[in-house]
Amino acid sequence: MLGQIMMTAANGPRTPAPVSRALAHRRQVAAERPSVPEAAGGRAQEITAAVNLLGKESAELRHAGVRALVRIADEDAGHRQACIDALCAVVRAAPEPYRGQAGRDRASAGAEPATRRSDRPFRHELLSIITGHLRDDASVSWRGCDLDFTGAVFDNSGPGESPDAISFTSASFTGARFTGGKVSFRDAKFTGGQVSFAGAEFADGEVSFAGAEFAGGEVSFAGAKFTGATVNFARARFAGAMVTLLRAQFAGGQVSFAGAEFASGKVSFHARFTGGEVAFLGSRFTGGTVGFLEAEFAGGTVGFLDAEFTGGQVSFVGARFTGGEVSFVGAEFTGSVVSFAGANFTGGEVSFVGAEFAAGKTRFGWAEFRGGAVRFSAANFSGGTVGFDRTRFSGGEIDFTSAHFSGGIVDLAPALTWASPPSFDDWAEPPAGLMLPPGSRAV
Repeated sequence: MLGQIMMTAANGPRTPAPVSRALAHRRQVAAERPSVPEAAGGRAQEITAAVNLLGKESAELRHAGVRALVRIADEDAGHRQACIDALCAVVRAAPEPYRGQAGRDRASAGAEPATRRSDRPFRHELLSIITGHLRDDASVSWRGCDLDFTGAVFDNSGPGESPDAISFTSASFTGARFTGGKVSFRDAKFTGGQVSFAGAEFADGEVSFAGAEFAGGEVSFAGAKFTGATVNFARARFAGAMVTLLRAQFAGGQVSFAGAEFASGKVSFHARFTGGEVAFLGSRFTGGTVGFLEAEFAGGTVGFLDAEFTGGQVSFVGARFTGGEVSFVGAEFTGSVVSFAGANFTGGEVSFVGAEFAAGKTRFGWAEFRGGAVRFSAANFSGGTVGFDRTRFSGGEIDFTSAHFSGGIVDLAPALTWASPPSFDDWAEPPAGLMLPPGSRAV
């Protein structure tokens, strides 16, 4: 139905280019989705008139269009999705970020930022209305509807604007609940300011950040709950932003960072993993800081299969491994500093089976192994350093059988407790690069 509405609107007053592009994109999206039932004549005219208002130059008329679509969506569940589609299309129609250009006259150089300033409150209102309908206290809930923010730009202030200017800089999904439908932030750009999903719950449906770029500002998932939805960060790029998951809970569903790149900035998973699946399949850690500081791994599966650690820092400092499975199977450690300092291994399984340690530093200083299983079987140690300074081996299973030692150093000599030592192949003498505590032998 929305495609027909947009075609009707095209025969009316002319719309600005950004909105026209968004409406054209909406037609493509609508063509891929099963058609929305046709509206009754009066309702169709209402929606068409409201959509036309969204393209007006007058801010007052555009706000009137928004109010009309919101009213129809709240009153008529049968045409709610069509109204939401139109609102999301305008959110996606953000103008390109202003970049100064040499040789432009003053009039034209000043026009673009002015357009951006007048457009920001309008888009901010749209986003606030949409997210408000996802919260527990919403008078009418839009949960379960599709939300398409594909390619939306969440940016910072332009030249000459106050840092706290109303814009996507203050976009908030705080407390939102995603309980069905599809929500897309695919290829979105987070380039400055603050975007918050704090306290949000991802309970069902699909939420996609596939291909999104986190290049600046702060994106917060503090206190968020991942309990059943499929959340996709595949191919996302973290290259300057601060992304925090402080006290987030991963209890069910699937969260994928497959093929994501962590190149700069800071990403913090100070979180609790008790169920579901979190996958970093083939992710690349090339710079910046990724932290699982004091995270708890108590259930479910967290996988770094075939991940590449080539630069930056990855920290599991103080993490607790009490259940579930954490897998680094086939991962390559070729330049990063990866630290498990002070980590506590009391249950579950942590696997480095077949991992490659070729460069960089992997540290288990002050860690304690007293339960569960940690496996380095068939791992290849060809360079870099794996250190166990002041580590306690007091229980559980630590398995180095079938590991290959061809270079680098695996230093177990400074271990503080050796009551339950790791198991190795039956060698007459330890291979070069493997350093054991004085008086001990590989068992």
